Amino acid sequence: MNPIESDVTRMTTVSPLQLKQWLFDGNEIALFDVREHGQYGAAHLFHAIPLPYSRLEIEVRRLAPNPKVRTVVYDSEGGGVSSKAAQHLRELGYQQVYQLSGGSRAWYKAGNELFAGVHVPSKAFGELVEQVRHTPHITAERLSTWQREGEPVVVLDGRPFDEYHKMNIPGGICCPNGELGYRIHDVVSDSSTPIVINCAGRTRSIIGAQTLVDLGIENPVYALENGTQGWYLADLELEHGSNKRYPETITPKQADEQRKAAWALASRHGVSLINTAKLAEWVSDQQRTLFVCDVRSPEEFAAASIPGAQSTPGGQLIQATDLYIGVRGARIVLFDDDGVRAPIVAAWLRQMGREVYVLSDSLADAIAEVELNKALAVPGALNLPELPSIAPSTLAARLINEDIALIDLRPSGEFIGGHIAGALWSTRPLVPDTIAGETRPIVLISHERSVASLTALEFTAHQIQSMQWMSDDIKEWREAGLPLTRLSDALTDEQRIDFLFFAHDRHAGNKAAARQYLDWEVGLLDQLDPLDLNRFRSAIQPQLRHDPSTLLVHSARPEPKAGGYAVNHSVSRLSTVLFDSADEMQSVRSRRDNERLLSYGARGNPTAFALEDLVSELEGGYRTKLFSTGLAAITHMFMAYLRPGDHLLITEGTYAPARRVAQQLLAPFGIEVSYFPADGRDIERHLRDNTRMVYAEVPSSLLFEFADLPAIAALCRGKSILLAVDNTWGSGYLYRPLTLGADISVMALTKYIAGHSDVLMGSVCTTEQAWSALSQLSDTVGATVSPDDAYLVLRGARTLAPRLETHQRHGLEIARWLATRPEVARVYHPALSEHPGHELWKRDFSGANGLLTFAFAEAANIDLNAFIGALQLFGLGASWGGFESLVSIADVGEREGSDTAGPFLRLHIGLESPAALIDDLIQGFMAGIRY
Repeated sequence: MNPIESDVTRMTTVSPLQLKQWLFDGNEIALFDVREHGQYGAAHLFHAIPLPYSRLEIEVRRLAPNPKVRTVVYDSEGGGVSSKAAQHLRELGYQQVYQLSGGSRAWYKAGNELFAGVHVPSKAFGELVEQVRHTPHITAERLSTWQREGEPVVVLDGRPFDEYHKMNIPGGICCPNGELGYRIHDVVSDSSTPIVINCAGRTRSIIGAQTLVDLGIENPVYALENGTQGWYLADLELEHGSNKRYPETITPKQADEQRKAAWALASRHGVSLINTAKLAEWVSDQQRTLFVCDVRSPEEFAAASIPGAQSTPGGQLIQATDLYIGVRGARIVLFDDDGVRAPIVAAWLRQMGREVYVLSDSLADAIAEVELNKALAVPGALNLPELPSIAPSTLAARLINEDIALIDLRPSGEFIGGHIAGALWSTRPLVPDTIAGETRPIVLISHERSVASLTALEFTAHQIQSMQWMSDDIKEWREAGLPLTRLSDALTDEQRIDFLFFAHDRHAGNKAAARQYLDWEVGLLDQLDPLDLNRFRSAIQPQLRHDPSTLLVHSARPEPKAGGYAVNHSVSRLSTVLFDSADEMQSVRSRRDNERLLSYGARGNPTAFALEDLVSELEGGYRTKLFSTGLAAITHMFMAYLRPGDHLLITEGTYAPARRVAQQLLAPFGIEVSYFPADGRDIERHLRDNTRMVYAEVPSSLLFEFADLPAIAALCRGKSILLAVDNTWGSGYLYRPLTLGADISVMALTKYIAGHSDVLMGSVCTTEQAWSALSQLSDTVGATVSPDDAYLVLRGARTLAPRLETHQRHGLEIARWLATRPEVARVYHPALSEHPGHELWKRDFSGANGLLTFAFAEAANIDLNAFIGALQLFGLGASWGGFESLVSIADVGEREGSDTAGPFLRLHIGLESPAALIDDLIQGFMAGIRY
């Protein structure tokens, strides 16, 4: 699936650059930060899963249940703890384990971000949801006023009960986010009372409120701005110890209504159902990682669930996905027993970019599947040292007459709060230094015997022989009348590697810490890599993923005006622009390099500006420039970014005129040009120190090879190389390269977007970071387009969606028919399952168009002139994307590693009847085959 993946079977380390490529190549990967909680929370990689070395073997099989998964571990420097972790994982049977060379510091030095805090992807996602979806919110002051004045309002706390019980908004009811859609009508009995959702900070308030909005709740819904912290910062009193919870019973009629609403929401985001038979098939699939998640409450899970499933209460699965799902790219199957909760949670996970499904069979039926139960059985017990236990009273008696080394493995905060005199605090990664040269008998004190047993692995065999474990039940120690020592300075902050100091006292009366934490949450989006930000943004906007036809119809339309206004933009023909004053003219000219202002016809016109806006929205980019042809767009793009001495790397499957531009224009000006395989294989070996740009056409011309764009994007970004993509085939409707990591997207608008074979035009759309160079060049050379041409392209774009759907349907029908012909050796069409790029096409594209190429069988003895001459409906001509069908002879040239025997014909399947087109092709075969 990843054509640029190199041979890593013998590797034990991975560079930051290679890791970044892996994170975006679409294949499964587990990235574990094996430092302790405090170290992880201080600065970690965005996609890292916390897996402290102190609990490594206990947690890893839950977080990465398939030992075949590609696994990367890291610490701060590389070596040390990550080396030990890698070795232990290999001993557990993990087959692809790598260390991040140089650790998190090397990642940062390579120009990548590190993030403070916990659950960062989920929190960043929540911030983007509010930004993109404009989630309604209310301030603490306004809510307090409503309550004080007796206005009707229901406050629902979206956190689990234990968090709610500590502190809550006065009058608030505990209803965790995962339960909201299921229980809302039993919590709020009418459809007019305002509902306010809160959490401690921001994320769950936003997600909870947006959930109710998306479900179509009639009540006014608000997220409490900044949650309980915002309430506290407004000097308002919180409640403590409240026990108000949602009612346990569900009204049947209301549950039916919510079930329909939940499935409507899930369907909008592309969630699929599977049955237990498919689940059993996936369980036995050794090549993929599977997580089976029970999104009901912990109490329901404890009463009955599918053996081997995780308890992942729905709200927490969204809020803290990294605590439950340790493999990026894994399959996730959710289930409940009501048909409401799982679809809602699945819709959110889909928006977070996860591959998620909902189990359609009832929970009782799933539990009854005996073979499935066996397949999902929890992994067996770890093979750990058996440490005998010692009772507190026995230990106290021994301490009177015996010198014993006490190692306290409890959390450092508990150790400071009270520990046995003489005990040393430690944790597994620190133990070797703590007990270096220790010859006394050793007692380990911990919450869990398994933690003590894991820590014992760091001791010598001789030390383990006399080692014992005491449960950390300090209450029992106190009840026995045994003394404890409490020392606030028992440990330095540097020693407390298990404790996250980051905003640790935001709930303890420290307003500065609360403000710092909220600023951190809001600021997460500014830290995000554009690859992650664009993927999140694209997934959150269902109208772009699932209804781009609506975007095409409603984007870049004239502004409404009083008294009526036109549906379409008018044709604004102009060269000279007049101003009311010299000052106004000077102001516009001083700002026009950075702002889009009407100043002179060579700088654009209102009709062209409207088309630019539509292309930018369709592509998911920052700004767009228009050019007279697609080839002119490519040429200007090269000129904007490349300089003498730069190296340009082009896909060998590119549009032939673009190759000529590179050879005849760029090379004479000292720009080096070379080519990489059209499917992107081993692209890294083609890069040079002076590579400035990679130019890919996805898919390639004529044979439709697919390069893995996210993987190439990650590679380029790590080397500060611009990635430009010819997106004419995808048309911005089927494919959005900028959301997959590209910097620049070029299209020939002549083709499908205009769609009527009567106008020429090209576009270049870029990210914000890449925009300046293109804008400056096009303004400098006076590149612009006719408003009449812009009007024709804009009009054609409005019907792009239904035209493409027809082109795709007709094209696929004819591709399948051609594949049955004995005269045809091979049909090149990405929607055919046998096409080499089919899996990448399914992953990254939303459909296909009317283009296909086919190769004649060598034995066919074809006369191409006779074949083409017999065609009546297929016109012989250049271009494609119009309403009419076309045929052309395809010169595919040499392709590295490809079978390019021929001859080849390329067909563009238009809007005619497929049956009529097939009859026309039959006439061609009859005339062109020489028997």
